[in-house]
Amino acid sequence: MIKQLVLSLTLMMTLLLLGCTTTSQDDPQAFLPDVVTEAQAETDYTTTQDAPQAFPPEVVAAIQAKMDGLTAGGLPPGVVVWIDAPEYRFEGASGFADVMDDNIPMPPEGAFRIGSITKMFTAVVVVQLAEDGVLTLDDPLARWLPETAGQLPHGDQITLRHLLAHTSGLFNVVEHESYYADLFAEMVVDEGAGSVTLACVQRDPHDTLARYVYGKDALFAPGARWSYSNTNYTLLGMVIEAAADVPLAEAYRTYIYEPLGMASTFLDCYEDPVIDVVHGYTGVGDAMTDVTELHESIGWSAGGLVSTAPDLIAFARGLFGGALFDDPESLVTMTTPTPGSSYGLGVMLQGKYMGHAGGIAGFRSALNYAPEFDTVVVMLYNHDTADPEQSLADMLNPALPLLHVME
Repeated sequence: MIKQLVLSLTLMMTLLLLGCTTTSQDDPQAFLPDVVTEAQAETDYTTTQDAPQAFPPEVVAAIQAKMDGLTAGGLPPGVVVWIDAPEYRFEGASGFADVMDDNIPMPPEGAFRIGSITKMFTAVVVVQLAEDGVLTLDDPLARWLPETAGQLPHGDQITLRHLLAHTSGLFNVVEHESYYADLFAEMVVDEGAGSVTLACVQRDPHDTLARYVYGKDALFAPGARWSYSNTNYTLLGMVIEAAADVPLAEAYRTYIYEPLGMASTFLDCYEDPVIDVVHGYTGVGDAMTDVTELHESIGWSAGGLVSTAPDLIAFARGLFGGALFDDPESLVTMTTPTPGSSYGLGVMLQGKYMGHAGGIAGFRSALNYAPEFDTVVVMLYNHDTADPEQSLADMLNPALPLLHVME
């Protein structure tokens, strides 16, 4: 049994921790995104109604049937889907939040670890600090973290914009040969319970860089190419703390949660939980393992947030509706693709959608906004090898006729 557990976890971490990437991130030219213009930022990103109505019963039933089809085979065990359009909203769930003991049904408001969707939050705070004149996106990293920059290849040339856009060329922290070994050494495996635990540790990002990044060669010179790297967003979290002079968790709360009324989002291990997380799983069949208490606190500003579908809807509306920024150009900057990629500044750009995907032990997530329909879609899975982005179109298709009518 323990061999199955370790094998399952090894596969999971290889797929997820290696940048928490998706197909689009691995191939940044896989999509040809529509560039958001300043005029669109001012007119297209409207906010949803205070009390949108439910979709018609036949649409609700069709979406629910697709969700139930996903969970019927147990992969994922549970799923949450929310679709928020100007006139309609779907709030759905299927399967279970806990399959090991009580078969607890999945609640539509369940809390999940959202992995790399965290990068959107980090990018927003940096852009807000730029609007406030605290920093600029073209500041050299050395302005805020001089000692750190001095230990990185091309450290004197890397700017905050390079970090936001994944064009710094820095080695990805999770690709270090000791990264997985260190995590496995810290885990506690309970074969009887079928669970793996990794206690919360408030890790010093300086130590993380010293362990896994310093001494590694650059992949390329800053700005020369694109390569997804969690290291970029670890550094941005450090910059936020230096520039705002508050802990990262407080910065998220001050700049994002409080203005948008988000009450169920928190930085795992770095502040007190405000909501219980649903159970998360890895593996299949007899090797299904509960990894709810496996806290990958090393993710921090690159992947450490816990949130819910309603909070993510509020975040997406605040971001793409412009409420988080004073200057419409800030949104344009975030949603303009970096040359040679389908990534803006903390935002993935996939054809008609923009947002981000996330993956972390036990959980997969996707947050997407469709400007054409002014519609936000959130999909949350409590299993780390099932990909919500693969089912996004299926979930949205039953609602498309109504969304087209609203154009």
